[in-house]
Amino acid sequence: MAKRERSLLIVNFRSAELAREAVASARQASSAPLQVVIVDNSCDDAELARLRDLDVLLIAAERNLGYAGGINRGVESCGGEVIVIANPDVVFGEGSIDRLAAALSEGIGMSGPALFWDIGHEWHLPPADPGSMGEKLSELAALRSSSWRARRERARARRRVRFWSDSSTRRVDAISGAVMCVDRAVLDSIGTFDEQYPLYFEEIDFMRRMHGISGIAYVPSAQCRHLYNQSASMDGAASLKYLQSEYLYYRKWYGARFVSLVGRFGRDPHPPLFAPDLEGSAIPIEEPLDEVVVELSPSASFDSAAGHFPQSQEVAVPREIWSDHRGETLHARLIDRRSGRERRRFRLRKPGV
Repeated sequence: MAKRERSLLIVNFRSAELAREAVASARQASSAPLQVVIVDNSCDDAELARLRDLDVLLIAAERNLGYAGGINRGVESCGGEVIVIANPDVVFGEGSIDRLAAALSEGIGMSGPALFWDIGHEWHLPPADPGSMGEKLSELAALRSSSWRARRERARARRRVRFWSDSSTRRVDAISGAVMCVDRAVLDSIGTFDEQYPLYFEEIDFMRRMHGISGIAYVPSAQCRHLYNQSASMDGAASLKYLQSEYLYYRKWYGARFVSLVGRFGRDPHPPLFAPDLEGSAIPIEEPLDEVVVELSPSASFDSAAGHFPQSQEVAVPREIWSDHRGETLHARLIDRRSGRERRRFRLRKPGV
């Protein structure tokens, strides 16, 4: 069977060097010819100049269109029957685009890869949050009940471990917006991405609209490195835009009364737990290795965390993670694989700080 024509669409914002690496790795990850379209939201001639020598269709947006607007603008120029939509801060692993494209079938209109924080693909990034009402209500309950908070944290940790342990392609409610492989016919039937979101939630909104039309597949054999918010961090207002987008998403799908409830009860009265500083850069593991997972997060809350299945009694954070991380500290903890309970936690300082 002939391979369907493929397009790669990257929406760039002040990340030209990352975009160049993404394009080079994507071409290596596809055995079929790959049309490449880059929509540049930077509104910066110097940024454009760093992309002009690539063999791509380069579209210079007249203003920052946002991720959704950039996707909509770029899709118009994509000729492929399969479109891989990606952030610029992604490095595609060997054969990853072939595997994502192969996962598309009747009933599956979108697929996404396993994402990792490190070059060696040992630090798994967390699963996508599908933005459900039930999960948001659980989060609100956790802000008012320490016992519910503990149960919720354990359940979320167990879900992450199961997700990181997956080895077979399966249907999911959502995948990360960092890499989305979409069947063009399905995309056309759903329509454009909603451009009301300043940043974040546009992909979850789109996937929610997909559910009555087609399914979504998680493909763990397709592996990519994602530099964990490097592109978004170039936008100094990213945190504010996240909150604005979250508000718009829940208002759209659950109504003004639900948004009002979230606003009244959405302040977290529980400070993050104290964690001792570690001497040196290695995380010590006293427990049997097959009993624990190491979680690593920029935040002491561990609402979002990367996971590593340890192979030795000392686990060092890879140099490239420290290099890409813009802060001076990272938080680490050991999680019991079966119960999701936290055993120990540490605070790590960037080497040389």
